[in-house]
Amino acid sequence: MFPRFPSDATASSSTAKLVFSPARSRGGAFGLAVALGVALPSAWSSVTYAQQVPTQATAASDAIAFSIPPAPLDQVLAQLANASGLRLAATPQLVTNRQSNGVQGRFSPYEALVRALAGTGLQAMRDAPGQYRLTLAPQAAATLLEPVIVRGSAFSDSLPPVYAGGQVASGGRLGILGNRDDMSTPFSATQYTAALIEDQQAQNIGDILVNDPSVRNTYARGAGRDEFNIRGFTLFNYDVSFNGLYGISPRNASSLIGIERVEVLRGPNALLNGMAPYGSVGGAINLVPKRAGPDPLNRVTLSYIGDSQFGVHTDLARRYGDSQELGVRLNVQRSGGDMTVDNGKEDMGAVALGLDYQADRFRIEGDLNYQNRKTDARSGLLFPPSPGVQIGGPPDARSNFFPPWTYWKTDEWSGAVRAEYDLTSDWSVYGAFGARKHDFESLQTSWLMLDGDGSIGAVPARLNESLLSKTAEMGVRGRFDTGAVKHEPTLSASVLDIDYSSARIRSGTVFSNIYDPVYLAKPNIARPSGLAKATESRLYSVALADTLSFADDRVQVIAGVRHQQIDASNFNQISGERTTRYDKSAITPAVGLTVRPIEPLSLYGNYIEGLSQGPTAPEGAINAGEMFAPAKSKQIEVGAKYDFGKVAATISAFQIEQPSSFLDFSTQRFVANGEQRNRGLELLLQGEPVRSVRLLGGVAYTDGRLTRTEGGLNDGNRAPAVPRLQFNAAAEWDTSFMTGLTLTARMLRTSDQYIDVGNTQTIPGWTRFDVGARYAFKANGTPMVVRATVENVLDKNYWQSAAREGLTIGAPRTVLLSVSAAF
Repeated sequence: MFPRFPSDATASSSTAKLVFSPARSRGGAFGLAVALGVALPSAWSSVTYAQQVPTQATAASDAIAFSIPPAPLDQVLAQLANASGLRLAATPQLVTNRQSNGVQGRFSPYEALVRALAGTGLQAMRDAPGQYRLTLAPQAAATLLEPVIVRGSAFSDSLPPVYAGGQVASGGRLGILGNRDDMSTPFSATQYTAALIEDQQAQNIGDILVNDPSVRNTYARGAGRDEFNIRGFTLFNYDVSFNGLYGISPRNASSLIGIERVEVLRGPNALLNGMAPYGSVGGAINLVPKRAGPDPLNRVTLSYIGDSQFGVHTDLARRYGDSQELGVRLNVQRSGGDMTVDNGKEDMGAVALGLDYQADRFRIEGDLNYQNRKTDARSGLLFPPSPGVQIGGPPDARSNFFPPWTYWKTDEWSGAVRAEYDLTSDWSVYGAFGARKHDFESLQTSWLMLDGDGSIGAVPARLNESLLSKTAEMGVRGRFDTGAVKHEPTLSASVLDIDYSSARIRSGTVFSNIYDPVYLAKPNIARPSGLAKATESRLYSVALADTLSFADDRVQVIAGVRHQQIDASNFNQISGERTTRYDKSAITPAVGLTVRPIEPLSLYGNYIEGLSQGPTAPEGAINAGEMFAPAKSKQIEVGAKYDFGKVAATISAFQIEQPSSFLDFSTQRFVANGEQRNRGLELLLQGEPVRSVRLLGGVAYTDGRLTRTEGGLNDGNRAPAVPRLQFNAAAEWDTSFMTGLTLTARMLRTSDQYIDVGNTQTIPGWTRFDVGARYAFKANGTPMVVRATVENVLDKNYWQSAAREGLTIGAPRTVLLSVSAAF
């Protein structure tokens, strides 16, 4: 994905000498009429749209609430200029006899301008900060990058614009197929925007995915680690991609300071993205990095999170060059202090630098990220007692049973470069490369519940890790027609190398109680003196896909196949010798169909597979050492999407079958013919149904079943950690009684979950309420936003998740405050 800005060379000669002069005495339609009257005598004159009282233009990334109804274009532009502070100019013949659909919703000034011009045949060309001239749009018009980047490519690499309300986008990356509009995508996906990240004061990915009814976080806020459950299957933070590449996002938790969007694709996706490094199959998460917009940005945010975490975040952006071909975006954050749980602390420093360069046929972008995070007394998995022992109620969320001397500390560098070159107007080649260096050290306790009364035991251990990953991809995209059928083929090849070293030193067993934690002395465990290689993984793949379009693009078929090679080895960490090697391959096909009988309705269906490394028979089995083929998860999904203009709805029904393995005690043979089957219904809603009211949420019903188990003992049982019902409802209201004030509320509901495959242990369902407010204003001409949120406002104690047959606890009432200023 590459930002591209219109070159001055593309401007028509009639706009080459425009002069901008604000209408100081009068604004609105009268000011416009005056400008028109002055302009009409000369065909070379310009129409000037300006605010009534000239002020500093609003920063590009600061959203404003617009309510401009459909009207003639000149009237819409006059209202937009008054509301936004933009200075606009055009020749009279460009704006006469053109209609605009108006602008409804919260957008940055430039984004509002693009929406006002949508369908008019015109585009905006930037001449100076906050100053644009209108020209005829070329045949292949660029599309908008939120907040203000215009991206372009002949092939779907343009980042789709935000949807009504600004909280989500209208499309996103579909793996090797590039960016696609959601209505033309035969899968269920949501793309959360930077505006939502900022307004909800999200610190990590889990803080933003709490809005998704198909997703549940394994860990609560402040755990120092992200992990997710999508459609009933675990997705590790290890398997989150960054700008389309696996292996370079932070390993445990990802800061969002340099992230423009968080994209979620629900369901297996091996064709689109390749096999995830650690085999997650329930969905895919992609982080889209920020890029500099056409207007300079200087924004500082001060934040507070209870108990006493303070932070400062600086966001700077500039573009350079005669055609603004070079962009620089720098984000820096420093935060630290006590968390809401007893003895919990976190300190973090992060830097995200994004660069991009746009030439006529060549585009390149690069990212450099650094993150240093230390979390003390972090929460983690609490493993349950033996099956059949009932689980007691959740402990006080503020009373932390993890000792104060436990900690996780990570130090990570990562970088990536992506480039694209247009061979012709119809064919493009692209390539990307990335790497990450991850260093980790910890002193931790993995607690095991000993009974139903809260007694727990653990063996404290030091674990140090070092990981180096390198990844690359290259490919070619094109388009051609065969009769009435349009084709957009893609050929892609990728490689991912991961070398992992570790050292673990354990001490003696300690005991405590989750309801009444006891003081535990810090064990005397020496720090490992060196790290020995433990594993290495090599993932290679080649994929071929084609998008076929019929009937004026109302019918589209996506079909393709990927060949994946998995080469993984384990090493004896004393001798350094290779102990086992796994070398297998698999082919994963996919097909998707989209039919649009009418413009706002899209009917879709897909068959797609996910891929995980196959198991190896353990010691004790008669076939010990036998390696099994990569495990294929299979999804069938049908659904419908309807765009009401300001509200988009998606309803889908799916079935995912995931294989599993077990030791057949009757034969003592390790077999890989187990299976979990999840069937579900999802309804997703997003948008701005009425003026100044935004909604985001939906409901997900999932029936997870164990269908093939050892000896049939647990056949038909509900799958662990798969709630049947997940409900989300978030609302925002821009109040009518106080300009700039927005009130927010959110409700989360998760039904009960089984812990074990025998269905003898459960945790109850839970409901959480969050409330908040923000106030946007100007202080001496400086745009500012004050935000306040209270999560879990009722301070409810609850078991949050039973993921991976372990328990986690929800966070207590948490207060978040911030103030942002754009200079």
